[in-house]
Order: sequence, then structure tokens, then C-alpha cells
Amino acid sequence: MVLFKHHGQTAAVDEKRMSKEQFKEWLKTVDVDGDGKISKQELTNALRALGLHFSGWKAGRGIVHADLNKNKHVDGDKEISALIAYANKRWGMNIY
Repeated sequence: MVLFKHHGQTAAVDEKRMSKEQFKEWLKTVDVDGDGKISKQELTNALRALGLHFSGWKAGRGIVHADLNKNKHVDGDKEISALIAYANKRWGMNIY
């Protein structure tokens, strides 16, 4: 289980299994600078906190796969959906 905070509320999720809504809420906590975009470094830190090995490499590959507008960040619903698909396929997660 991993705890995350958003809007002053704390929630616990299983780091390998979560709903799409939980994943989206988790991504909001990953965006530490609050710019609405997930950078490679932010994703790396988040994956490391989940205990995933090779978190930098996994974050980089996830960004490349999900970054549809090629701005080197994950932003917008389509890119988040692409990251969810990638996480299910490559990170061993179950996002339903």
C-alpha cells in the first residue's frame, strides 16, 4: 500500500492495482511543481516511491510512449490514457 495526499486528503492504494481514477489522483500528487504536466523526474521519483526497480528508465520509456504532443511531459487526458495503457503492459500494474 502506498499513501498519497491530494487536496488535503490522504488515500491508500495498492501500488500494483488501482482504478483509473485512483491512478489519475496519484498522478496529481506526482506533479510536485503543480504545472499540470508530469516530467520524467517527477515520474521517476513517484515510481521509486512505489518500489519499482529501474525507475528512471521506466519513467523515460513511459514518457516517450505517452507523450503524444512531444513536449517531453505527460499532460492531458489522451496522454494519461496512453500512460495507463503503458503501465498496464510494461510496469506490471493492474489499472482498471
